[in-house]
Amino acid sequence: MRTNTNRQALKATNRAREPIKEYIAALHEVYPRARGNTSVTVRPNYAVIVHVPLPKRASERMRLFDQMAEVGTRILLDTDEYIILSSR
Repeated sequence: MRTNTNRQALKATNRAREPIKEYIAALHEVYPRARGNTSVTVRPNYAVIVHVPLPKRASERMRLFDQMAEVGTRILLDTDEYIILSSR
């Protein structure tokens, strides 16, 4: 049973790689400071968390979250992959 669960998690992670790459590419375009400072975590429920250091100014954080929410929503609708932006 556990081996089967691990295989399912691996398949889900492999399937999610392209949407994650797309999300991170968009993130780096919108927020260049994230380059080299981005890490990814996949939760047991297959939600993908992208961690970056956030801008200090609230207005810049809100703009970043708004832009990446649009990218994440499009990816969710196109691929059924749920990607969340989070601070480190």
